[in-house]
Order: sequence, then C-alpha cells, then structure tokens
Amino acid sequence: MKNLKKAGREILKIIIWFFVLNLLITACMHEISPRHTIFLLVDVLMFYFGLSIFQQKDSYCFGLVALMGISCSIFFIRYLTPTAIKVWEVDTYLSFAFAISNLLLLSVAWRKYLLAKRIIAAILLLLIAIPFLISWGYYFSEHAWLGADAVMAIMQTNVNEALSYVADRTSSVMYIVLGFFVVVWTALVFTVKYVKLKPGKLPYSIAVLVFALLNIVLVFRTRDNFLTSVYAETRNYQANYDEFAREKEARRQNLVNSKLKFSDRKGIYVLVIGESENRTRMSAYGYGLDTTPWLKSMKTDPRMLLFTNAYSCHVQTVPVLTYALTAKNQYNNLSVENQASILDMAEAAGYETVWLSNQVKYGSWGTPVTVIANEANQQIWINSHTGNTLDTNYYDGEMLKHLGDIRLSDKMLIVIHLMGSHISYDGRYPKTFDKFSSEGKSSEYDNSVLYTDYFLQHLVNRLNALPNFMGMIYFSDHGEAINYGMSHDTATFIFDMTYIPFFIYFSDAYIKENPQKYQILKKDVNYTFTNDLIFNTVLGIMGIKDTAHYEPQNDLTSESYDHDINRFTTLYGKKAIKDDRE
Repeated sequence: MKNLKKAGREILKIIIWFFVLNLLITACMHEISPRHTIFLLVDVLMFYFGLSIFQQKDSYCFGLVALMGISCSIFFIRYLTPTAIKVWEVDTYLSFAFAISNLLLLSVAWRKYLLAKRIIAAILLLLIAIPFLISWGYYFSEHAWLGADAVMAIMQTNVNEALSYVADRTSSVMYIVLGFFVVVWTALVFTVKYVKLKPGKLPYSIAVLVFALLNIVLVFRTRDNFLTSVYAETRNYQANYDEFAREKEARRQNLVNSKLKFSDRKGIYVLVIGESENRTRMSAYGYGLDTTPWLKSMKTDPRMLLFTNAYSCHVQTVPVLTYALTAKNQYNNLSVENQASILDMAEAAGYETVWLSNQVKYGSWGTPVTVIANEANQQIWINSHTGNTLDTNYYDGEMLKHLGDIRLSDKMLIVIHLMGSHISYDGRYPKTFDKFSSEGKSSEYDNSVLYTDYFLQHLVNRLNALPNFMGMIYFSDHGEAINYGMSHDTATFIFDMTYIPFFIYFSDAYIKENPQKYQILKKDVNYTFTNDLIFNTVLGIMGIKDTAHYEPQNDLTSESYDHDINRFTTLYGKKAIKDDRE
C-alpha cells in the first residue's frame, strides 16, 4: 500500500511538472504545440529517471541547471533580435539541450578518478560551449542571430580577423556574458567530483545503460532544431562549394567542346575587385567629404564611365564572387557547380590570365573564389598567410610593385583582389592617409576609401603605360552599412549593404575600336545593375561570346540588356531592388 501511495505521489509530481513547463512556455510564446509537448513529458520522465540513478540528487540537479543555463542563454539572443521563433522550436530545442546535458553528466559520473573526471568535464564543456560563445560573440558584433551565411564567413576567416573584429565591436555587456560562461564552466569542473552514479549490481547497470540509450534517442529525435539547423545548412553550403571544385575539369572540357566566339584582337583587360566599399561614402557619388578625389576628377573624362545604380547580389564576399565570376547569376536557373568561370572563358579565348591578390588564400575551405583563383595561369598572393590568419602584412599599394612580376603578353585578363575597406578599417591604409579623424570608425572607413582611390589612380597610370591596355573594370563585392553603424550581414540586412561603386575606364584605343559598345555603355550608366552580371558584361567588353554561357540580356554592352527595375534582386533573390527605390 505504501509503495502504491509513493508511486502515486511520483506520478502526480510528473504531471504537475509537465503542466508547469507547458504553462511557462505557453505564457512566454503565447501559443502551444500539442504535438511537441510530448518532448516536455519525456524530459520530465527522464529527469526523474536521472534522480534514481545518480548518487547525489543535488549534484545532478545543479549540473542540469548549469548546463541548461548555458544552452538556454541563446534564447535571449532570439528575444533581443527580430528573429521569429515558434513554440515547437522551443520544445524541441529544450529536449535536445536536456538530453545533451544528461549525456555529459553521465560521461563524467562513471569515471572513478577525480582528475580524469575533471579533464573530461573540462573538454566536453568547452566543446559544448563553443557554439554558444560563437552565437553570443556574433550577436555583440552584429546584433543579429547567427545564420548559415555568417557561419560560412566565419569559416572563411581566421582567429586574427575574428579577434580584430570583436575588438572593434566589443562592449562591457559582452564581457559580462563571457564571465558568466567562465564562472559556470569553472563551477562545473570543480563540482564534478560529486557527480556519481549509485553503486549497484547488474539490474542497476542495465538501468544506467537504458538511461544513456534513451538520451541518445532523444538527441537523435530532436537533432533538427534552430541551433543545429544553422550548422546543417552551412554543411550543405560547403558541400556545394566542394562540388564546384570537383567539377573544375568538367567545366573546362565543356568549353573545349563549345562553340566559343571571340576576337583575335590583342588587348590587356584588368578586373579589380574592391572590398566592402559603399558608394555613398565616395565623393564621386556625392558624399560630402572628399574621399575619392581622383575618381571625382575623372567623371568628366570620356574614358571613364561611372555607373550610378550598382548593387551587390549578396552581402557576403564568397556568395557574391561565386556569382560575379561565373555564368551563374540570380536571374538564371543554372547550377553553379557546373558553370564556367570568367578565367575559364578568357583562357579558352586565348587570353593569359593572372590573379593578383592581397586577400588571404583560403585554400583550406575550398571556396569557389579560391578554386577560380587557382585556375589563373599566373597567381601572385602578396599576403603570405594562408588559412590560419587573416590580416595582411601589406597595404593594397604593395600590389602596384608586383605588377612588375607579371609575365606580360599582348592578350591578357588580370584580376586584382583588394583588401579595400575590410574591417578593421584603420589597418587598411598608411598613417599618411589619416585625413578624416573626427568620427572614430566612420572616419577610419572614409580613410580606407581615400586610400583605395589613391591605389586606383596609380594603377590606371601604370596600366596606361602598357602598349596593349584596353580597359579596367572596378566593382566592390558588397557595401558596408557604415552609415548605420553596421557592417554587412544577412540577418540585419538593409540596402546600404548592397550599395557598391562600379566604373569602367577605357583606353583611347578601345573606344576607337569599339565605338558601338562604348556608346551603349555610356547610355547605360544610370541603369540598375547587380554585380552578379559582371561575368556577362566583362565577356561583352572583351568580345567573348558562347551560346552556352553568355547572356546578352545580362550584358551592359549589349543592346538587349534588360534594365527593367522590376527584375533586379539582391540577397540571392530574396530582396527586390525596386523596394529600395520606393
């Protein structure tokens, strides 16, 4: 009879806790998901199961509370950012975090020696804490929820850049959160000695095994949640990038077999890729400070065509350049991994290709940008670091010296990739360019724009001295929402992040030989343009056409260029450019 009463009390407790959890979550979320409340019931049952196998209930409860405190801290980020979250996502994630916590406690409880328990606990806790630290660090830098695009950007960066980035955007609140993690981590490591399983014989050992297996099943059933989905999507991104690398030879073979049309005329063309430059911070586009004196002075030069309505197709470098440098764009249904790059096309047309860069060669991640760069006949990476550090030992001006390292021919495509206005802004220019110094980061950004203008001026001077120079195309990968104290992130998207400079400088020889193209381009300077159309436009300028890759409606040099504002998008089709004009 006593046993029945005891069992009844335990069942009543389970029911009460189950309803309390549901009421709390319903009150916070203002909705309920009956289907997913089953996870909450399982959590309560597993909690009481855990109490029955751990020797000290208080230690087990403390461990769960601490671990769930770390896991659930990201709910504050979701609350503080305009990121939608459903009640079923909360239920699922809570069960996932609860099961992971149980498994961690089990992994240290069965160890006999204290040192082993603490070492295992320290390692496992650090591994578990990493995604939460990344989420919080990203929140304090961007005030946004971490997304797959951001994770890809983090993967393609490095420790030095990350530390520099965080240092630029640090706050006292961030240190408080970091301190919370350190305190909880330390407390758990030093209290694991109390986390022990009850001594028992075979039936008890079976119960422990069942408890472990049930938690593993629970992890598996709740593995698709709002935290893990970010990393799952990132894995899919990376798989697509890897496929792009594997299809390299197939793309080249397709070009060999295609009917490529091109001119045998000699000519050296230069494509310059800027970094994080926003046209609204350039005096050539009307900005109040004289940040681009050379470009502004060139606006009246007939050789210079300055395009006024250029946008980036995304706000992260790799997604932008994956489209800008290949036949894939937002307006076709092509599969990016099968598409030829601009270097492929140039080489097939008999051009010698060169890649000159001040960016880090992110070879370890196999991004399309690296794969495309590696296709160049000549490669010059002045940034000696590869993969483990971001920053460069040189300002962009150093690349002017390395122009002399290029083995020149009379038919070339040279791609130059700048460090430009990449954060940290004050590391992108010599102190002699510290002209604007009254507005902190904003002024540092303006100084970096001023230095890029200086670089481009001297680059054009050097190029004009080449006997076969035909033209230089300059565009930035994306902008920087510096006007709003932001950088460039999909989670906090505003159109400022897509405002890019875009101009073409021609030699007199090119204008004389291509009067029709020049007049078409001159007419197009105020048309809308997104930089994923660079591929077609550069091919048009160079006179390379292929029915399998070239799209005249996406080429500014073509009379068939479709400038209908209603068709243009950014963020890979998620945002309509016309919304920015209204």
